Amino acid sequence: MILQDKDYLCHLSLPNYPSCTGCTIDVSWDLQIIFKKMSSKVCDFQQCSSIKEIVKEITSIIEEYQKTHAVYLRKDQTGAADYLGILTEIESIGWDKLESINSTFTELKLKMCDSADRQHILTIKLGGNTPEFIAEFPRPFLSQGISTLKDVYNLFSQEAEQYQEFWQAMDELDSGCWILEPETPFLSDTYRKIAVTQNVSLKIDVEPKNPRSFPTITWFGSETGVFDFREKAIDRLEVWESNSPIHTNLERLLEINLPRKEDCQVSAETYQSTCCICYQERLEGQVPSCTCDNPQCGQSFHIFCLYEWLRSLIQSTRKQGNKVFGTCPYCEQPISCKPPDSN
Repeated sequence: MILQDKDYLCHLSLPNYPSCTGCTIDVSWDLQIIFKKMSSKVCDFQQCSSIKEIVKEITSIIEEYQKTHAVYLRKDQTGAADYLGILTEIESIGWDKLESINSTFTELKLKMCDSADRQHILTIKLGGNTPEFIAEFPRPFLSQGISTLKDVYNLFSQEAEQYQEFWQAMDELDSGCWILEPETPFLSDTYRKIAVTQNVSLKIDVEPKNPRSFPTITWFGSETGVFDFREKAIDRLEVWESNSPIHTNLERLLEINLPRKEDCQVSAETYQSTCCICYQERLEGQVPSCTCDNPQCGQSFHIFCLYEWLRSLIQSTRKQGNKVFGTCPYCEQPISCKPPDSN
């Protein structure tokens, strides 16, 4: 059905036609929103006497909704965006909140500063049948059931405040130790790869809703270098304090002082090793995370490089479970790794 130049999709199933008893109705996303907003007006369509009456009831609900709500996704007969409707919505939010808008009015960006003075951008794409909302949050920004830009923006602002403790915890972590990855953290990043010693690093995954709780830890380095640290992390869980910064807890847990890049006397290359296969420090933003267990070798490799190297050695490579086993490209001692996707 078409009302005020906007298409609404309904699929009626009438198993007992011409009776409406037992009928079901599937509707498009935008009509679901309308039914939710106008729930007090939505009747039991099974009580209707005919299809005509069902259509009349749905039409009445849509018309009343259009009178009382701004419909920012409305399009004209050519399928173009309703410029006036979108401009009206932006005005209700405030022009100072508009970061940018494209010439076809199919993508706009709204900005806001949270209580810690961090700036956030909400990107809204209106080109398809269903709007797309993109925000740099550690969890997907969901706005189902919200019909106006102002409501979406208010929810966006409220959700940003819910992540304040998470962002503060990550800021403390970034300033308190040597971050190897990501090279340039985004507000949506929930992990950090941290230098521990010259040949050992760890990756922690932080829970956004409870950022100071014990994180998931993944170790990188040779087995001999990692073993003692892994054992301490298992045996000393009780020393973790949920009200302390993450890096302070890591130092207490591992009984070390984590290196800080600006305070370290050794060169950056000592911690940020070069892959001995591709001879690069970073591959698609990742530093080498596989290390040969041979103490006389200790060379590092990108997971992707080592995996592809081992796969290429058809005569001497074997696969067991999720691991590939072969020989180190440098010293030819036994070495193994998992596929890149599993790390």
